[in-house]
Amino acid sequence: MNATHRPIPSDKRLLIAFPRVAVVTLGLVLSLFAAGCQTVSSLRDAQDTFNRAAAAENALRSDLNRPLDGGGADTMIGLGSARCGYASALLLLNRIISESSDKLRNDQLLGDALTLKALCEWRLGQFSNAVATAQSAQSAAADQLFPRDRALLRALPGLIKTDQAYQKIMERKPLTEIEQLLVSGNGAVADLQTAREGVDRDHPVQIFLLQAQLAAYRNFTVVEFRLNNNATVPVEHPARTKANTQLKELDRLCKASGAGPNLVNYWQKLCALDFP
Repeated sequence: MNATHRPIPSDKRLLIAFPRVAVVTLGLVLSLFAAGCQTVSSLRDAQDTFNRAAAAENALRSDLNRPLDGGGADTMIGLGSARCGYASALLLLNRIISESSDKLRNDQLLGDALTLKALCEWRLGQFSNAVATAQSAQSAAADQLFPRDRALLRALPGLIKTDQAYQKIMERKPLTEIEQLLVSGNGAVADLQTAREGVDRDHPVQIFLLQAQLAAYRNFTVVEFRLNNNATVPVEHPARTKANTQLKELDRLCKASGAGPNLVNYWQKLCALDFP
């Protein structure tokens, strides 16, 4: 392929499942060339494998009637299948990057490959690897990262903290320890806000990042219920105020994109927020 040609976006969608909380679909476009080659074909295979795994996990996470801890044989089998999908995608990406790193760079695909790899590692709970991959992408392929990719890589610390906080909830760790991970000045919501501020406010990735913030807040509501005996987060709590603001912004973006109200209604119900 001629690396001087600009990449032609594919019509593929990259689905990103959220941990323990809800369904989230993020429309990502992998920057693949129209011309066929083995590297592009392999990247498409990795993306398709990731998509199937995320779709399966999304179907499980979107059911509000399922236990928060993911109990139940069918749920565990489904999540196990999703993990196998992420692992398969990661193995393929590792091979592609190892064998064709120079070609990926020349074809302006290295940023895409590293971003997808970091997301696979995140979903597999390989947090230190995900952070290392994100740092590699930001240093070795900074010139190949689209605004969407940069935002996702910047969001990874917040996504990871949300997962870590969930695990601490299941282990009934101290409330203050979990609150620090989620809604403190250095918590998940703040990290995700940093990612949001690095991309245009109307960029489609904002819909994903806003849901990521609401997912972190949702876990905070669970903390309040399980460990602090509060049915809901107090109205005057700053985290709740911010979550209401995020829900309103999500509503604005959904209306602008022509999406229906289902997504906003879902998060309002899940987080017991005030926005009508």
